[in-house]
Amino acid sequence: MSQPLEGYRVLDLSIWQQGTYATTMLADMGADVIKIESYANPDPGRGLGFAPGTPSPYFHSLNRGKRSILLDLKTEAGQEVLYKLVESADVFHNNMRGGVMERLGVTYERLCAANPRIIYSNATAWGHTGPRYRAGSMDLPAQARGGFMSVTGDAEGGPTPAGFPQADHVGALVSGYSMVLALLHRERTGEAQQVDTSLYGSQLVIQSFNITGAMWSGAPRGRSTHETRPATWNHYRAGDGKWFMIGALPPDKWWPQFCEVMGLPELAQDPYRTAAARMERNPEVIAKLDAVFQTKTRDEWVEAFQARDLLVEPILDYTEISQDEQAWANDYLVRVPDAEGQEWPMVGSPVHLSKTPAKIERMAPEFGQHTEEVLLEAGYSWEEIDTLRGRGAFGAPPD
Repeated sequence: MSQPLEGYRVLDLSIWQQGTYATTMLADMGADVIKIESYANPDPGRGLGFAPGTPSPYFHSLNRGKRSILLDLKTEAGQEVLYKLVESADVFHNNMRGGVMERLGVTYERLCAANPRIIYSNATAWGHTGPRYRAGSMDLPAQARGGFMSVTGDAEGGPTPAGFPQADHVGALVSGYSMVLALLHRERTGEAQQVDTSLYGSQLVIQSFNITGAMWSGAPRGRSTHETRPATWNHYRAGDGKWFMIGALPPDKWWPQFCEVMGLPELAQDPYRTAAARMERNPEVIAKLDAVFQTKTRDEWVEAFQARDLLVEPILDYTEISQDEQAWANDYLVRVPDAEGQEWPMVGSPVHLSKTPAKIERMAPEFGQHTEEVLLEAGYSWEEIDTLRGRGAFGAPPD
């Protein structure tokens, strides 16, 4: 095999980001991911583009490498096709709110009857049980209830969400990880199972030690600011208006070298020599650093610190990342050709396997592009496909 998941098939009934990016990661590793849509219920992400007639970076980054089929699961014929496809699938994945799949009758038990080896993956909002089981969510409500917003933003301005759909993508990472775990268990034991993950649970797990600490101490962490963070765990603005981040632990080990680079040897002496002493005078220390950092550009400061092997990095915006040699060298950024051969820059896989590397085979599929292809692979004839179409298996096309 050229990729670790080659030969595995995933039926993907997911939309937006949490569900779709989970299976995109599997497609990057060779899985055959079949995206299920219908005329009545296309993925809403298809309509999110920069301008009419241009590709949607939203949809392509979340659905690259997949195949798309049309299937209306509200019809008898549509479900008939689904269970035919399940027979040769390894995973069925969805991110519908709790109760939706049960109302459709597409349950774990029913899929197992068609294929006892099927992994049934649910990526819900709030978990597979509890009072919020049937409630839906999007990224921001999950960041809110999950505690993330309680520790972001400044003290005066109030809670602030992440500047990107953090909950959706962390939820996708957890979901993709869980599906691979279930496949590994099946390969070792022959036993299939149901997998349940959620936006809420994923938010809690990425803040594990913070939440655990709050439960042990009985006190929430709260938000910190530039003026209250330690000097060696803080962000600073340089003379050119650009920002950089110092993230050095343990602080006392590195503090003398920082003071030398900054030209502030007096801060390496008492009463600033230890981290505890500096924190007692933190506003004063931060003010001194803010002033000296105005004397050079961001890149000059970063170069000076890194020359001493100190943990300092520029705060890059997205356009600067697109020019970052480090990102391209590791294939964290790649170029993916479309059907006409034009290459589009895109974020690649962060996972590098020396023998079975990730590969983005193609851009996201057109709506229903592979319907006939997948059904023919499943053993249907053209005549049977036409009959299924007449029975509403794919839904009614819009007027």
